[in-house]
Amino acid sequence: MDLAYAAGRPGGTMTGVLSAANEKAVELFIDEKINYLDIFKVVELTCDKHEAELVSSPSLEEIIHYDLWARRYAASFQPSAGLSPVLV
Repeated sequence: MDLAYAAGRPGGTMTGVLSAANEKAVELFIDEKINYLDIFKVVELTCDKHEAELVSSPSLEEIIHYDLWARRYAASFQPSAGLSPVLV
C-alpha cells in the first residue's frame, strides 16, 4: 500500500507505470518466472527507474508509451540475475 501512495504523490505517469508493472509482475508470478515476494520488488524497481522520466501532465500518447515501457521493463527482470533487468 505504501508503494501505491508513493506513486500517487507525484501523479502523472507514475500511477500508470505502477499499474502496468504490477500486472506484468503478477503475470510473471503466475507463469512461475518469479516468486510471490518478488512481485513487490519488480514493481518498486520499475517505479524507481521511471522517476527520472516522470511526466507530470502526460498526453494520451505519453501514458500509452510509459504503460508499454513499464510492461517491457518489468518483464526484463530475471531471478537468475538477482532481479536485475536483463536484455532479452
